[in-house]
Amino acid sequence: MTLKNITIHIFGSKTFYRIIIDLDIFKKVLDDENINVEQDNQIYVVFLEHTKPKVLFKIINSSLPSIIVSNQHHYIKKKFKPSNFSVFLNTPIEIQNFFEIIKIILSKYNYFKSSEIFFNEYCLNANNRFIERNKKKIKLTEKELNVILYIKNFNGVSKADIIKNIWKYENNLETHAFETTIYRLRKKIKDNFNDNDFIIQKDGRYYLVKS
Repeated sequence: MTLKNITIHIFGSKTFYRIIIDLDIFKKVLDDENINVEQDNQIYVVFLEHTKPKVLFKIINSSLPSIIVSNQHHYIKKKFKPSNFSVFLNTPIEIQNFFEIIKIILSKYNYFKSSEIFFNEYCLNANNRFIERNKKKIKLTEKELNVILYIKNFNGVSKADIIKNIWKYENNLETHAFETTIYRLRKKIKDNFNDNDFIIQKDGRYYLVKS
């Protein structure tokens, strides 16, 4: 990932904004209040003590990739619960370190985003192992996640195929484990999303409806 592909938003420090502008190594450098969560490769740098409260709340309480420059780390973490994509820095900032941190945060964030799979009103997050619909999330076991992904990728698969590719064996123990996983997964989806047809079986094959 090169810095020339990154847009950097800087809040609360005109001096730092001018320094980054002069370096001319980012795609764009912005100091307005436009927070666009739909675009990739954006990093938000917030100088805490000089940032407007509404901007601060919007960034820290979101999952946006951000760098918070402040000496009040413990207070901020207690008050706001920053996301996994927030990093805290003290001043003075070592500029080379700063650039490396940006690359790491955005790589982590982009990996997280790419782990989201959408189908039939569901969002499946493979990285954090949860499934979501209508803003309600439920956790999945590793086997439940793998079963969903396998059926999703090869819609219309047999029990034998699933057992062979998920459990890697072919015996009665794995057959029982498969049936237990399917039962619990269907029940979890039914109890939380009132969906009786999440996984259906037809002619000995398993499908995710409308996937």
